Amino acid sequence: MSPTCMTTADDPLPALLGALRSSCVMERLRAAKDLGRLGWLAREALPALVAVLHDTDPRVRESAAQAIGLMGPDALPTLVAMLDHGDKYVRRHAVWALAKLGPLARPALVNLCQALKDADPRTASGAAQALGNMGAEAADSVPALAEAMRGTNIVLCRLASKALSQIGLPALPTLIAHLHHADPFVRAESALAIGWMGPAAVAAIADLVQVVRGPQATVAEVTDTSGPAQPVLSTLPDSQAVTPPQVGDAGALSPEVNCRVYAAQALGRIGPAAATALMELRGSLVQAPEPVWQAVEQALRLVSGPAQ
Repeated sequence: MSPTCMTTADDPLPALLGALRSSCVMERLRAAKDLGRLGWLAREALPALVAVLHDTDPRVRESAAQAIGLMGPDALPTLVAMLDHGDKYVRRHAVWALAKLGPLARPALVNLCQALKDADPRTASGAAQALGNMGAEAADSVPALAEAMRGTNIVLCRLASKALSQIGLPALPTLIAHLHHADPFVRAESALAIGWMGPAAVAAIADLVQVVRGPQATVAEVTDTSGPAQPVLSTLPDSQAVTPPQVGDAGALSPEVNCRVYAAQALGRIGPAAATALMELRGSLVQAPEPVWQAVEQALRLVSGPAQ
């Protein structure tokens, strides 16, 4: 009879721990999965699962890693050590588990910053998510996340920018600086992240307006000497208002247009706090590509607030 067959409802751990030492791969695999289902209740099995991380079968190693990740804060030191494991699947489960811990994963911050450079793209991306889920507790990771944004991993760039937005005000100067990066993709992701921050990102208004206007904008386009500046509402009736391109739609646009669309959307998300940008937003409509025009129209509505 296999050890897993001897599991009792009162205390399944002895049989499962015995199964982890079985010469049968399938028994070890089932035991690791069953321990994962027990989660925190199986925390006493943590040392045995750590040993199984070096199992000869990759399926067993991965199941053990997943089980460890389901044991909550008690597994934090082990999860940190797993970030240096030679098996990428073990490292992936480590970063995913740390992401679920949120601010409780703060002791792993330095290790997660290093994991942003992992050769496995999913491990690196998971590290960015884990740092973002710490919120303001991950303020010290801003330089590492900024560097990750400038890499060639597009998914990592997106998740690093998202993490910076979750960190909040400590990361805002970095995101503003990236609005002027040479790579239009980095600029676009920075604008998107600033938009996620909402009204807290008021310090980025002037830079966002510059991005919306684009490289061909001139002062003449936004100057109106005929009278005092007035808040500009959309020229379209509410029934014909155009919804700006969403994140998925903007991906089909050129990189430069993406920048302008995301920057306009960010100003809209900042809302009435961006009222100082109304005149310049109005000027940005001159000769703007249709996607930019649509995004600016919506931003004008959101910044101007409800019609009085």
